[in-house]
Amino acid sequence: MKYELELFQLEGEYSVFEDDRPVGVVEAGCSSAELSHGKLIFSCWGEGWSRAWRVTSCRASLHRLLLGCVKNTGRVRSLVELRRGDVERLQSREEFSRKLPSLIESSLPGLKVEKSITARDDRLHLSGAHTRLVLRERGRIIAGISSGAAETQSNIDSLLGAGIVWLDALRGRGDHIGRLMIFAPRDRAMTLAARLTAVRPAGAEVSLYEVDEASGEAFAVEPYDQGDLIDSYGRFARRAMWPRGGAIEPASGDLIDSIIRLAPGAVEARRLGGFVTFSLRGLEFARVSLSRGRAWFGVFEKKRLEAGNFDEIAGLASSIMTRRCAESVYRNDRLYRAQPERWLESIIRQDATAIDSTLDARRVYSQVPAYRGEQRAYIDLLTANRDGRLVVIEIKVSEDAEFPLQGLDYWLRVEWHRRRGDFERRGYFEGMKIQDRSPLLYLVAPIFSFHRTTGLIAGSIIDQVQVIRIGINEDWRRGVRPLLRERLN
Repeated sequence: MKYELELFQLEGEYSVFEDDRPVGVVEAGCSSAELSHGKLIFSCWGEGWSRAWRVTSCRASLHRLLLGCVKNTGRVRSLVELRRGDVERLQSREEFSRKLPSLIESSLPGLKVEKSITARDDRLHLSGAHTRLVLRERGRIIAGISSGAAETQSNIDSLLGAGIVWLDALRGRGDHIGRLMIFAPRDRAMTLAARLTAVRPAGAEVSLYEVDEASGEAFAVEPYDQGDLIDSYGRFARRAMWPRGGAIEPASGDLIDSIIRLAPGAVEARRLGGFVTFSLRGLEFARVSLSRGRAWFGVFEKKRLEAGNFDEIAGLASSIMTRRCAESVYRNDRLYRAQPERWLESIIRQDATAIDSTLDARRVYSQVPAYRGEQRAYIDLLTANRDGRLVVIEIKVSEDAEFPLQGLDYWLRVEWHRRRGDFERRGYFEGMKIQDRSPLLYLVAPIFSFHRTTGLIAGSIIDQVQVIRIGINEDWRRGVRPLLRERLN
């Protein structure tokens, strides 16, 4: 392990991540790997920071070193990753943070940036991907948050949730703050603008700006409804790829039947556009192209299904049924661990009344397509209660600060389609009259898997969107039981 570490360090500058969170950029000569009392200690440092871990395992790949580590005398385990290739992003992040104050002050006269913070804050669960700001205008303190153009779109989309947490943290210090300003890269604020049509932090005005780093300017962006996104939105909705019926060629039908017979009653077959997909306990293992009459199978790698290898897909289905079950002794097997949210989704889909007795178990749709302009996303579950009110169900099995706002994204899309009668027209909820009311939004997760900020962020969503948290049992693979139900806004 020491040799691998030293070899990696010789190749120059790299970036360090701990449990997928950026630690910093390590320049040449600013790290060491030393043996102390028989234990390998890896240390690295930069301007104003230093870290050290005891290394227990090491796995090398091209431009990357993955270290299993412990700290605090072995009580805390972590995964430390040394990467080359992300250095430019971290450097860009630091450069953006330096330039941002002058850019804001020159573009928005009257504003003064008093503080700019990029270092992550584990206590507040704020990452280094966002630059946190304290601004002042005419004596008033304003909370601000921003991301540069080098960030991923998911980091940019998470600005609103992080901004709400930052606003709350500043207020917790005794400051009276009535405004939050969000600065996103130019042409990448669409999700934020849509979310702001339904997010109102208590006692605070939220302003959204797009930043053009090249010209050094910031432009105000108004929140907008999905219908305002693209003038030809109706055209995109009409040609959207919804699940569709229609005749299936006999050859494809025989192929579909042969796959379903691999595990009768357990294989879930679902038609989506020109394909039929097949899954077992939420794990897709095969799909058939209806136009080509061909099939592919595999979980981690796909292979063309042919007469000569049908025994392989049969063996795969058998392995999934054996290893991916509540009683499995193969808890570390990839088939057991893969896509746990899809597994939970499949359980709820089989009987949605397990989480709410008022839901109509006959009409539960998974992975429903919903559109925003030309963008398509899939809702975890869409159903309705027995009174005909739509219910959007968003599912997580691990902590995610974006949980409420991701659910809101789907709610906004469902509400847009509901108002236009798209679901009835596309064959959903046949025989049911859908209520002319906004959908409910259910956030479903194991009871100890809600992020500590879920209540704060969900509480900022407007009353029209009824956000309901449903905490279920941790051993949900053995059957889902609701343990907590509460409205969050």
